[in-house]
Amino acid sequence: MQKLFYLYERKGESLSVLLLDVDNMKEINRSGGYAYGNEVLLKISEVISNSIRKSDIAGKYKGSSFLILLPNSDAKGAEKVAKRIKSRIEVLDFNSKVSITIGIYSFVPTGQSVEAVLDLMEAHVAEVKSRGGGDMVLIQKELPKRAIDYQTLIEALKKKLVEPAFQPIYNLESGKIEGYEVLMRLVMEDGRVLPAGCFIKDLLKTSFISPFEEIVLQKAFSKFTAYGLEGKIYVNFPYNFVNFIAKGRFKLLDFYKEVTSYGIEPSRVVLELSEGKMTGSTEDLLELVKEARSYGFGIAVDDFGVEYSSVERLIKTKPDVVKLDGFFLRDARSMLKWVVVGMKRLGFKVVVEQVENEEEFEFIKSLKVDMAQGFYLGEPQLL
Repeated sequence: MQKLFYLYERKGESLSVLLLDVDNMKEINRSGGYAYGNEVLLKISEVISNSIRKSDIAGKYKGSSFLILLPNSDAKGAEKVAKRIKSRIEVLDFNSKVSITIGIYSFVPTGQSVEAVLDLMEAHVAEVKSRGGGDMVLIQKELPKRAIDYQTLIEALKKKLVEPAFQPIYNLESGKIEGYEVLMRLVMEDGRVLPAGCFIKDLLKTSFISPFEEIVLQKAFSKFTAYGLEGKIYVNFPYNFVNFIAKGRFKLLDFYKEVTSYGIEPSRVVLELSEGKMTGSTEDLLELVKEARSYGFGIAVDDFGVEYSSVERLIKTKPDVVKLDGFFLRDARSMLKWVVVGMKRLGFKVVVEQVENEEEFEFIKSLKVDMAQGFYLGEPQLL
C-alpha cells in the first residue's frame, strides 16, 4: 500500500481509500454461528469485487472490515463507488439484517504514511459506529505533509544528500533487463528516504534545481559503472528545459564529456523527454534532439498520453523509445491496444510504465509491448 502512495506522490495524482466495516458482526456470529458469519463476509467481498474497476485494489482488513484502494479517484468518484457497494449489500438476501459503515478518504499523497491514513479512517468509522453505524462518512481532515522547507533543501544541496535510485526496465521478449531509469531521492540524515514527489515542487521554486540534477547524474553515472549495471541508463532531461535550450551545444558537450569520463558509451544513455516539462518551441526541441543524436545519445519520450502530449512533436522528434503513461493501463485499456499498434508501425519501441501487478503484466504482454517498468517488476533501488 505504501508503494501505491509513493507512486501517486510521484505522479501528483489523487488516490481514494474506502474502509468498510460490518457494524453488527458480533450479533451475526451469535445468531447464525461463525460459518454463517464467514458466508456473510464472503458475499460482501464478492459485492466489492463486482463494484470496482480492474485497476482498483480490495482486500480483507481487520476483523470484519475491508480496505478498497481507488487509484486516480477523487472524493466524488469514491463516494459514488461507496454508495454502489452499500446499496448492493443492503439488498443481499441474508437471514438477518447486515449493517455497514464506510469511511471515505481522498487525497493527493504528499508524504503521508499508510499508518496515519488508516488510523484517521479507523477513528472516524468507529465514531460513526458508536452512533449506530449504517452510514458513510467522507473524511475531510488533512493529515500533516512531510514538508521540505527551503532551508532543508539548501542543507541537502550543501551535504549532497540527493541520490539516484535505479528502477529496472524489462525487455518482455528476452525477459532480461533492458536498462534502468534514474530517479531522484533525498536520503535525509535521520534515515528517511524521500521520493521526488515530496520535494520536487518546492525545489522547482528555487534557483538550484540544476545543481541537484547535476549531483544526481554524477552519482548515477559513477554507480552505473561501479556496479556494472546491465543495458542502458535512462535519464530525465532537465526540468529547467528552457535554460538547457538557451545554452544548447555547450550544455550537451559538457554532458557528453561527463558521460564518457565514467567510461560509458553515449549509445548506452537514453535522454527522456517529458513534454510536461518543455515550454520551448518545437523547432528548439528538434534542434536539441538533433544535437543529442550527433553525440550518440538515444532519445525517449516519457509519460506519453498525459499533460501536453503532442502527436506532431512525437512524429517530428522520431524517438527511439516511447514510454506510455500508466493512465492507459488504469483507465484506457481499449485505447492502449491501438496506441501500441500505432507506435510500433511508426517504428518506435514501446515501454508501458507503472505496471503494478501480475494481471497488468500479463495484459501488456498480450499486446506485444516491447518493454515494461513498474513496482511489480522492480522498485527503484538505492545502490
